[in-house]
Amino acid sequence: MLFYLKYGLLKGISRILCTLSYERILRIGKFLGPAIMNRIDKQKKRGLNQIMMGLKCSKPEAEKLLNEVYENVGMSAMEMLYMPRLCEDKENLSRYITIDHPEYLEAAYDDNKGVVGLTAHVGSWEWLGAGLALYGYDTSAIGKKQKDDALMKIINEYRAKSGEHIFLTGAGGYEMIAAARAMKKNYILGFLSDKDGNKTGIPVRFMNRIFSFPQGPAVFARKFKAPILPIFIVRNKNKPGNTICIGKHFYYEETGDAEKDLLTNSQKMATIIETFIKENPADWLWFQHLFWTEADEIEMYQNLDGQQRQKLGLDFSTNNNGEVGHERE
Repeated sequence: MLFYLKYGLLKGISRILCTLSYERILRIGKFLGPAIMNRIDKQKKRGLNQIMMGLKCSKPEAEKLLNEVYENVGMSAMEMLYMPRLCEDKENLSRYITIDHPEYLEAAYDDNKGVVGLTAHVGSWEWLGAGLALYGYDTSAIGKKQKDDALMKIINEYRAKSGEHIFLTGAGGYEMIAAARAMKKNYILGFLSDKDGNKTGIPVRFMNRIFSFPQGPAVFARKFKAPILPIFIVRNKNKPGNTICIGKHFYYEETGDAEKDLLTNSQKMATIIETFIKENPADWLWFQHLFWTEADEIEMYQNLDGQQRQKLGLDFSTNNNGEVGHERE
């Protein structure tokens, strides 16, 4: 019963928003984001700590940036509910989303091996996959099921409406089979790679900490010999709308040392994400849980001796609870 009430409420809000102008829903989101998010103390504390550590800035600077992040999150939430308008016609699409360097995307597709899309929780990420699909690019991603079933149902409906294919985790391994099939069909397979990779993740330097980077991008790039394509979406600074930013593709480099290759290729990907975030700091989800896994809990990190850690730049003088640390909640 509660599910249907939530679903009906969200659907009703979405319908109302879709009757409004794009500029108006952005104004609503820009107001609601800080108004709601500033009341969530744990997230605010985590966001401030991660900004100060990642950017080496003062608390007042972090507070200013976090408020801008909240504004962007509010606008992105409104955009997600505004998705039917995005899908209506080409005029809406070209007005709300543009692609920077589409030739880089097409060059990656030309390999005909599938494309590993390297991305993160930057900007209106739901509009990233939807925008690519609506522009006619075969697009898929591995996604995590949301705890709120009503919200998940609406998100999946709108993803399907745009033509994007999402394979949700927790399907008994089917999501990996479906993702592999998508690669074989020469789809782009997107990975939101700024999520804790747990004990089986790959230790990398990220935002002045040791981070458990998820294995997915490296595993698929190596298995399919596929190009890795940096691809993000950011909010336009001087006009309404978003820009999909595409970098030049590169490949998983193999030297014959499987463990070293996994570490160095993953570090390269983490550095690309970090660099983009630092260029667009207000667009990243700074308050998300990133460092659940302690460095010493990462299996691959445990197997590295001091010299190897130092050589890889993973020999921090303090652990993840200190200078480069996080807090458990």
